Amino acid sequence: MPERVRLLLVLVYFVLLLLVGRLVQLQVFEHGKYATLAKGNHQRTETIPAPRGRIFDRNGTPIAANRIAVDLYYRGGPVRFASRILTILGLERLPEVPEGEEEVVLAANLPDKWVPTLAELTAGQPNLRLEERIERYYPNPIAGPVIGYVQGPTAADLKRGYERGDLVGRAGLEAALEETLRGRRGLKLVEVDVRGEVLREQVLAPPVPGRDVRLTLDLNLQRAAERALAEALADLNAGRKKLGLPPETVARGAIVAVDPTTGEVLAMATAPAYDPNLFTRRPTPASEIRALQNDPALPLLNRAVQAYTPGSTFKPVTASALLEAGLVGPATTFRCLPSIRFGGQTRRNWSPRDMGPMKVTDALAYSCNTWFYQAVIEAGPVETVEVIADRARALGLGAPTGLEIAEKRGLVPDKAWKRERFGEPWYPGETLSVAIGQGAVLATPVQVARMLALVATSGRTPPLHLVQGAGSAPARVRGRYWRVVQEGLRETVTEGTASFRLKDFPVPTAGKTGTAETPGKKAGYEHAWYMGYGPYPLDGSSPYPPLAVVAFFENAGEGSRVALPAVKKVMAAYWKVPAPVARAAGP
Repeated sequence: MPERVRLLLVLVYFVLLLLVGRLVQLQVFEHGKYATLAKGNHQRTETIPAPRGRIFDRNGTPIAANRIAVDLYYRGGPVRFASRILTILGLERLPEVPEGEEEVVLAANLPDKWVPTLAELTAGQPNLRLEERIERYYPNPIAGPVIGYVQGPTAADLKRGYERGDLVGRAGLEAALEETLRGRRGLKLVEVDVRGEVLREQVLAPPVPGRDVRLTLDLNLQRAAERALAEALADLNAGRKKLGLPPETVARGAIVAVDPTTGEVLAMATAPAYDPNLFTRRPTPASEIRALQNDPALPLLNRAVQAYTPGSTFKPVTASALLEAGLVGPATTFRCLPSIRFGGQTRRNWSPRDMGPMKVTDALAYSCNTWFYQAVIEAGPVETVEVIADRARALGLGAPTGLEIAEKRGLVPDKAWKRERFGEPWYPGETLSVAIGQGAVLATPVQVARMLALVATSGRTPPLHLVQGAGSAPARVRGRYWRVVQEGLRETVTEGTASFRLKDFPVPTAGKTGTAETPGKKAGYEHAWYMGYGPYPLDGSSPYPPLAVVAFFENAGEGSRVALPAVKKVMAAYWKVPAPVARAAGP
């Protein structure tokens, strides 16, 4: 064999030996290292979104639920079948991916009929991907400010443990019950091929859904309350027309209905409102949301938990305070004068005529301001404000009612508050204003509802609550004269300021009208209130279940004209009885 051939063979064998040695090194000695690297190239872990807890009304009707939505993401670059994909999506061209972003949503909430086709067209395309997500929706939405809404996580939420694609409660019950409704993400191992297509998945830890919540709200009664709010606009504008004032385009107010024996909130309506589904839509309708945020009627505001001047709905508090302190008795009589003069000021009753001598029950029934003025003057107005304030707090004013959602505290003024707030002493005339629910007094519709419930149950209503099972022990507000105040509220319906609308109502009720003057506003722009409860008395003898309802309307005029009819409609819907038409106009 020639020398050159032998040298060539030696060289070939040497190279082969090197290759074999390298193969042995890679496959035997370094097998574990490269097996791990190879495995990492086609396996990854991903989190699995957890369904948010659902929200039901007291009867099991869904208010907030979840559904699967599919979105198509685009990472930029060339795409196969681009023209067909764009035609399906109704687009003219592929968008630019913003600098600093990995991808953009090409289409959100894909119709179910197109998902299989798009899955086939995007298979094997690294620049396109379909992603499922859990979407919140409201099949039976109630007023948005009450139920609230959800949105994706902010930067602050991501730092707190949320992930992209999670839903976070932003307002109302969705926010208040976030820790209950929020689930815990799962974890899965995903194996893909070189083109990025998923070969198989293995669930390492299943997601834990959020806990479902059943509310105390009755969806049918809630809808009746929301209708009553909307229909009140006609009554409001009738009053405006009578006074020669311009009409309103929307009624601003709230209705709260509670079971006075349990503290359960059966309805909480606020107007104007919004549909919470607006915030779950993809893509987000930014212009519509901005319009809501900039609306001067404040549709994002839950007026049921905002504080307002309560007007004459506060008079049962004053009556109870004077009675329990022994400053007046059930038979104490003052003349219901058109006006009195005190401290250099003339203080008027709502009626320009002398209505004759009245006891406390009559003063409540006919809402006589001057009776309460005289009672406070005789008792000593500077010290009497403390008596009224103490009783108001005992009846739940000036403090949260127990609701799961955030609520304003309102204000029960007294001498200490005046000194701390203004650095001034309390003046006698201020007590006269407080006694009829004017001046610095502020209360929320839910506080007025609980106060009414405490009066109706002789001080035994538990704190209010919106979630079933969240109630606590009944209150124990002491009192010897509950019956006297209850009789005054009953007389309001049978003979007094509510009689022209409720005297013939099929279920016996009791209540109180309220027309609260607002600073800087003229006649016709007062806050309108009515609070009522039934069946009267709450002694268990009636076949109708107990109910207390408060209606409030901002700058709407007389309570008997606007708020009272709304309460009557809610009561009629709850007890399933007709609501007779009012016979004549009243005060």
